[in-house]
Amino acid sequence: MISSTPPRQSFRILLIDDNDDANESMAALLELMGYDVRTATNSATALTLTAQFEPQLILSDIGLPDMNGYELAPALRQITGARKVILVAATGYGNADDKQRSHVAGFDHHLVKPLDADMLLEFVATQAAAY
Repeated sequence: MISSTPPRQSFRILLIDDNDDANESMAALLELMGYDVRTATNSATALTLTAQFEPQLILSDIGLPDMNGYELAPALRQITGARKVILVAATGYGNADDKQRSHVAGFDHHLVKPLDADMLLEFVATQAAAY
């Protein structure tokens, strides 16, 4: 069930995944709900977009080709500095060690893919409302 609650005005989301189809489908869904979304398929682009776009929520895959998500998270935190950003691992890696490792790297949340559309929208709406 897709929530009909409108998002917080101009809530900015960055999706980082080397799978173009995953990025495009998640972005389309979130944009349909009124969120401002950008995508990156590698860490270098993600770092640039984080500095320029100033996302409030970042969903990042862990298994990226140029820098894994565990390495990317601290770099994203360095760019955002004191600015509030919600950093979420959205990955196929879902065992307890993976979740602990993502937390240590600086992720606030750990979601296991594939992400259900309703769950994703509810999660994002909750994060936007609490921002």
